[in-house]
Amino acid sequence: MGAAEDALIGPEDDNFHPPSDDPWETETCWFAFCVPERSMMGYLYTWIRPNLGIAGGGALVWDDTAFVPWEVPFFDYNRSLPLPEGLDLRDCLLPTGMRVKAIEPLTSYELGYRYPFGDLFEAELRFDGLTPPHVFTRGEPPFSIASHIDQPGRVTGHIRLHGEHIDVDCYAMRDRSWGPRPDLRGFRIGYSFGTASDRSAFLCYSLPTDARVPQPSPTDSASSPTGKSPGDDPISAGYYLRDEVRADITGGRRRVERHPDHGYAIRFEIEAVDELGRELHAVGTPVSRIVFDPYPKMLSWISTTAWDFDGATGWGEDQDCWRPDQWSRFRRTPR
Repeated sequence: MGAAEDALIGPEDDNFHPPSDDPWETETCWFAFCVPERSMMGYLYTWIRPNLGIAGGGALVWDDTAFVPWEVPFFDYNRSLPLPEGLDLRDCLLPTGMRVKAIEPLTSYELGYRYPFGDLFEAELRFDGLTPPHVFTRGEPPFSIASHIDQPGRVTGHIRLHGEHIDVDCYAMRDRSWGPRPDLRGFRIGYSFGTASDRSAFLCYSLPTDARVPQPSPTDSASSPTGKSPGDDPISAGYYLRDEVRADITGGRRRVERHPDHGYAIRFEIEAVDELGRELHAVGTPVSRIVFDPYPKMLSWISTTAWDFDGATGWGEDQDCWRPDQWSRFRRTPR
């Protein structure tokens, strides 16, 4: 599983962690789900800042009809909500309207959400992990000041969207992080994942090249999974699950083809190698997207993506994260 698995404290990781005195101390709780036949994806996401006594986040659902928050099927993202006392993240109703109940620690969760102002959106879902969480301890790139876990899983249940009942049965991702997360800093990062079955999945973190560097077409491939060429985004971490064996990604690259007018991604190519020497080659085709700012210094282009890898098609996403000033510079630089 990788040496970092030993860093798990245990079931207590589902609850709050002992905070420092840093005002930006943050706990996050994120679950994704998708309905591939409708090019639809959604999030239940909450962040909490115990030392400031506030929480934020909420729920969002998008498809191929729109990509800005005020036009997608549902978007309810809050900031600076008062934090009730005595919350236990293993069984609680969060201020954002999101409900979480741990059924089996670090493995299975019941999830819920209901919009309080009309019949716009509600969710009754269950997440069951396919593998133990993949762990990044604090100080381990790309998480320099926080601890973080990622876990692929199967999500089942249903949502009601504008009064319509929609069944959910998909593979998706959850993550948790804890540690200082200042609003005053931002960074450029790529977060790509796909899951085809309980035997085949991947997750890659990439550190994109400078926004001013032109991005070549993904068809201009290098000769090695760990090779680099101008415009490559080096992959710094992640995992590769194949034939039920998961190993840490040790290197590789992510390449992005962008829309000539809007700049968002229209194709991805990932080549990586894991610690067992296995090579991953994945080609991603976005079917829908949303752009929003979950934090003040983070502009996220999130693509619902069909990934072709290991002889199958899996579903997942790519999060193309920028500081707003980086995106502005990228878009304003003459092409």
